[in-house]
Amino acid sequence: MDQHTRPATEATDARPGPARRSVLGTVAAGAALAALPGGLAACTSSEGAGAPPLEGPLSEADLAAVLPAYQPLTLVEPDIPGVDGSTPGYTTMPAALVKAVDGVPGSGGTYTAMTPAWWTSPPGLDSNAYYQAVNEALGATVEFQVTDGVTYGDKLQAVLASPDDVPDWVVIPTWNVPPRFDQGVTALFADLTDHLAGDKVLKYPNLANLPTDAWKYCVFNGRLYGLPYPGELVGNAIFYRRDIFGQLGLAAPTSPDELLQVAKDATSESARRWGCEDLWDGAQMMFGSGADWHLQDGKLLSRFETEAYRNALEWNRELFASGAVHPDAVAGNTQQGKDRFEAGQTLIAYDGLGGWHEALARVLPSNPTFEQHPLDWFGPDGGEPILFKGQPVSIFSFIKKTDDTAAIEEMLSLANFIASPFGSEEFQLVNYGVEGVTFERDAAGAPTLNDRGLNEVTSTYGFLVNAPVVNAKVQFPQYVRDFCEWMARQAPHVTEPVFYGQQIQDPSQYSSLGKPFDDLAKDIARGRKDISALDDAITTWRNSGGDELRAYREKFLTGDETS
Repeated sequence: MDQHTRPATEATDARPGPARRSVLGTVAAGAALAALPGGLAACTSSEGAGAPPLEGPLSEADLAAVLPAYQPLTLVEPDIPGVDGSTPGYTTMPAALVKAVDGVPGSGGTYTAMTPAWWTSPPGLDSNAYYQAVNEALGATVEFQVTDGVTYGDKLQAVLASPDDVPDWVVIPTWNVPPRFDQGVTALFADLTDHLAGDKVLKYPNLANLPTDAWKYCVFNGRLYGLPYPGELVGNAIFYRRDIFGQLGLAAPTSPDELLQVAKDATSESARRWGCEDLWDGAQMMFGSGADWHLQDGKLLSRFETEAYRNALEWNRELFASGAVHPDAVAGNTQQGKDRFEAGQTLIAYDGLGGWHEALARVLPSNPTFEQHPLDWFGPDGGEPILFKGQPVSIFSFIKKTDDTAAIEEMLSLANFIASPFGSEEFQLVNYGVEGVTFERDAAGAPTLNDRGLNEVTSTYGFLVNAPVVNAKVQFPQYVRDFCEWMARQAPHVTEPVFYGQQIQDPSQYSSLGKPFDDLAKDIARGRKDISALDDAITTWRNSGGDELRAYREKFLTGDETS
């Protein structure tokens, strides 16, 4: 699993404010399951646990046999259509909402569901009007077990290590997929292939509306197990304070050199203003090393071995040496980076796209002139960038293995309801609850969560499965236009990274191989080590298992990648 590509914020942009997660890029995977008593590995040793992990890509024919058919569904035409896979946008509410699901999908079942939360956990079912309203519409009861997102990986592993304690429905962020999960998924979770493959999915039209790439990422060991939460084409950006740039007469940079210069020009210690936050992740994207693996001249390289990575390190070292990085960021305090940026103490910051509208919601009421905007991505020389497509799924969910086929089908019917697209009554209910109870409408008719809604409505149902990505933040029509136009400009530069969409779990003995490079990048940026230290780190990586990991990964290269 490529951990380097995990999103910094929630990928899709059609969810209400409190359902966002702006700290996810800092969440680390927990300890290996094999270290736990009775861990996931134990689940795979029993007779009949399922197919062994694959060690190579599925053929196109085998993959096609397990994937759901794609049947696009547009209830309301977007105000801003997508371009080359970019995000479509809605700047206004439709005149009338459409009903996306006929009748009541459930038949009275009760199911437990484990989900993360990177915010205050909502009240339980007994005192949560939102849960009660959605469950009533579902015709079934979903009882959520909400767990702190920061420690979710550890909690998840403990739960999966005790099969009897696994809830009926389990949400797993892609960066929290535990080691050896491909060995245990067949033992713990229901194989959905025979329920959803091919035209069988047409029984669930909202699930058939989900993109094929998202379903591909839900295939483990040649069978379909997960339900997807689709991700953005591009998930991250370098933002700048366009309002303050205008006040200072600064132009938006169009190359790494210009970015370095404008960060220095914006810095004024007497004014308590610095050019930027730590831009290391952005530097890797600028220089084209934003993917974990690269093919160069037919050879598979880790990103650490590429010239692009070295050049990003050198640029970042120069940025830190310039004095343009806020002292707290230099000291490693990234948690307050958003606060510094929004207060104008720093003018440039790297973030997930989800942080954009979150900032507008937080800051505009007290500062109506606040304006943050993403830079168009550029390459090392200011030319065209090389952007790597984000993984097609940021989160998925799994249904517990059971012989009760009716229960699986009922949960899939609930998932079909939850995945209803924008413009439907079901979408509004799942994302905002009930008008007059958890949300009101603003002057433009857009739903806005009230105090009760802010307390109760979060991404619980939405994490189980979600509709295709759209930007439907109609409360901020100019933001929607800016977002969709920005995404459309980036889309032509997006390419699929090596192993795109494949479910590959590296052997657990290699799980910490990349950790020394994280520390080394910090040391080089702050002048504690010279760039030459990278050569020694690469040699150590290769001798400590990097070459073996490369050989393992090479088994998954397809003919298209090597040609």
